Amino acid sequence: MSWSSSLLLSLSSKLSPRKLALRCQTLRTFSSTTTTTTTNPNLFYRVSCCGEKGDVESPGVMTQLHMFDPAKEEHIIVGDMPFPKELVESSLVGSSHGWGVFLWGHRSLLITDFCNPLSFKSKPKFIPLLLRPDLIGCQAELVSGVAMSSSPDEEEEDYLVAVKFTGRVVSIYKPSDTKAALHYILPHNVFDHFEPSKLMYSKRDQRFYMVSSGGHHLWSWDGLESTRPEFHELRFHNLPQFSCSELQLLDSSHRTHHLVESPSGQRFLVKWYVQSSKALGFNCGGTKRFMVFREEEDMNMCYTEDIGDLCIFLGDNEPFCVKASLFPGLNPNSIYFIGEAYGEGYGVYSIATRTPRSFKPKPTSSGQGFMIRLWAPHWLPPFPL
Repeated sequence: MSWSSSLLLSLSSKLSPRKLALRCQTLRTFSSTTTTTTTNPNLFYRVSCCGEKGDVESPGVMTQLHMFDPAKEEHIIVGDMPFPKELVESSLVGSSHGWGVFLWGHRSLLITDFCNPLSFKSKPKFIPLLLRPDLIGCQAELVSGVAMSSSPDEEEEDYLVAVKFTGRVVSIYKPSDTKAALHYILPHNVFDHFEPSKLMYSKRDQRFYMVSSGGHHLWSWDGLESTRPEFHELRFHNLPQFSCSELQLLDSSHRTHHLVESPSGQRFLVKWYVQSSKALGFNCGGTKRFMVFREEEDMNMCYTEDIGDLCIFLGDNEPFCVKASLFPGLNPNSIYFIGEAYGEGYGVYSIATRTPRSFKPKPTSSGQGFMIRLWAPHWLPPFPL
C-alpha cells in the first residue's frame, strides 16, 4: 500500500467528508504522478483565518494556507488547519529549509514547519529557541536574514539556526542545547556595510555567510565553536558593458545581494535591482535587473548569463537552487523571486535575456476569511513525499 493510500485510510476515520475531500485534493496536488518523490518548490504567500473577524489569530480557529506552484503556475489552497496557540500574535520573519522563523512577545523566538503544506502528515512541530538578545530600541524586533545548517527533519541533533537582526547582532542557536546561543556583535567599522544583510549556510564549507550591503565583502562563521569570524574580500571579473541608460537605471535602483549555493556546491552572488513600486497581485513589480556572478577560486567572482540547468529562488527565505530538469515546468537559467519590502513583486527572471516576467496563475477560488498580517511570503524548497 502506498504512503498516500495509508494516510487517506488513517484520515478517513477522523475527518468529515468535506475536510477529507480537501486533504485528498492536497495529496493529488503535491504528488501528481506515481514517479514523483518530492514536491515542487512552492511559494507560501499568505495564511487566512476562516470565521468571524473576531476569531482572527485565535487558538484553534481554522486556517487556510495559500500556496503557489511556479512550475504549474497555479494556486494551491491547503485548508482546515487549526491555528496553533504558539503562533498567536507572532510575526514570520523568514524561513530556511521550509521551516519558518517566528518572533512574538518581547524577546521570544521559535522555528516551526507549520507553513509546510505536508506537515499535516503529523502535527506541526514547534521548536523554541533561546531569548533574542536584549538590544536598544527595536533592533531585535526586525530581522534581515535567517539560515539553518540543516533541516530539523533530517534528525541531525547539532543543526544550527542563525538570525541576522537589524542591529549589530547575528545570533546563532543550537536547538538541541537549551543553553547554547552565541551573539556576535559586528564591529562599528563594518556595521554600516552589513546592517540589512541576508544569511546563507554553505554545506560545502560548513559555514554561515553574510554579504555586505555593497556586495564586495563576505563575513563568515563556522558555528558556535567559532570565536573569530572571517572577513573576505570579493574580486569581480568579466564585468558586462552597459549603455548610459542601463547605468542610469542601475544607479537609480535599490540593490540587495544574495549568496546562494547549488546542490553540487557551486556558489553564485546575485545582485537584485529594484525601482520602488507597489506590487499588486502576482506581477513582477519594480524588479528591473539581476546580475549573477559565479564563484571561481579564492573568492573570484565571474559575471555570467548562463547557470545551466539551475534555477534560483530568492525571497524572505534562505536562498536555494534546484535543477530545473527535475521539476517539469520550471525554467532553467532563471531566478524565481518574491519581495514586498521595496515593491520587488512576484515573478521569474530569465538570466539569458535579462527580462523579468510576471506569473500568470490559473484562476482559483480565493477562499473566505481574513489574512494574517506580519507573515512574510517565502519560497519553500522541495520536500520528500
